[in-house]
Amino acid sequence: MKKVLFIFFTIFCSQLIFSISDVKKSFIRGNIVDKIEAVKEASENESLELAFAGISFVTEYRPLLGQDRDLSALAIASILKLPKNLTLSKQSEDILTHLCNIFTIFTDENVKIAVLNKFDEFSNTETNQKIVPFINNYLISNDTNKDLAVEKRAMEVVSKIGNTETFTIIYKKWKNEVPELKPTLDKALISVSAKNLPQVVKIISESNITEIHNYFILISESNEISKNFKAEIAENVLSATINNKEDNIENSIDSVALQIKVLQVISDSNWTKASKLAVRYFSIAKQEYKDKLMSETQFVQVINCITNLASTDSAKALSNYLAEMNIAVENNKIPAKSVVLATINSLGILGDKSAFDNLLYVTYLNYPEDVKSNAREALAKLKW
Repeated sequence: MKKVLFIFFTIFCSQLIFSISDVKKSFIRGNIVDKIEAVKEASENESLELAFAGISFVTEYRPLLGQDRDLSALAIASILKLPKNLTLSKQSEDILTHLCNIFTIFTDENVKIAVLNKFDEFSNTETNQKIVPFINNYLISNDTNKDLAVEKRAMEVVSKIGNTETFTIIYKKWKNEVPELKPTLDKALISVSAKNLPQVVKIISESNITEIHNYFILISESNEISKNFKAEIAENVLSATINNKEDNIENSIDSVALQIKVLQVISDSNWTKASKLAVRYFSIAKQEYKDKLMSETQFVQVINCITNLASTDSAKALSNYLAEMNIAVENNKIPAKSVVLATINSLGILGDKSAFDNLLYVTYLNYPEDVKSNAREALAKLKW
């Protein structure tokens, strides 16, 4: 009986051995170069098994073999052979763990970039829970020997799938203005910003005028950012600049330039949500214009912007300002014609009848005739 069982077992083992493909045999028996060829030649059915065997091998023996070009080649071949899609399972968790280990223990930039490329292919809701924190930690690590190409690729990958921490990391790096990284950081920051509005708002509230200005220009000029997102950012920037007045004249002039830019974005987007804030800013703009921090052209732009938002508050604010200019004319202080005309024309566009008295009074004062003519036209447009 024992003899029969032995024969049966021998036959079974022989069949098992013969069932292993030549590629698998080559991987098991061969040296590192043979293993590389085996992984590369693996069929679709064998690819995952041999790729996993390859990354397991390099993970185990890299600490023993040190920097070895063939081992790096095996790592890259195995990584490339992994499938493009990875669903969460025990094996996929093992694969991600091995890939993270490979990235950490190899110094070869080609190996590291191969890992990052595979992370990019693997990215989904489940795998990102491991991938994103890992890349975040790499980006904030104090490793002074970081390879520039690897760092760039890491930012490109994580910016697509990153979280709030990713935004903070990218923004801080972007502020440092490293010339070699600037194009990559610009793209990465645009990408992570679009998915992290609350964090963007927080950053704006904590930054100085120069930082806010540079960030807003980046966002506003990007074709990848939606019009509504730009308007939302513009509203928050305007609020921040109103609430955080700078002490010196130089910063105040910078603040004015930024305020006008964001107000124009709000106006162009017809972002009526910010109409009250825009009217609030108009009262500040009047003082900035009076203090010569804002040019005549800039102030006319402000008037046109709040007109475009077309709120009742806008009409009242402009009508009150016209009343102020009328008082000035009574005292022989003639305001800039472009400002008067912009105000009168805006009141005509808005058509709010509350402006009737102030518009009518213009026609009795010592304004130039073309100003009086525009006032009469505006009166005719009022809605009763």
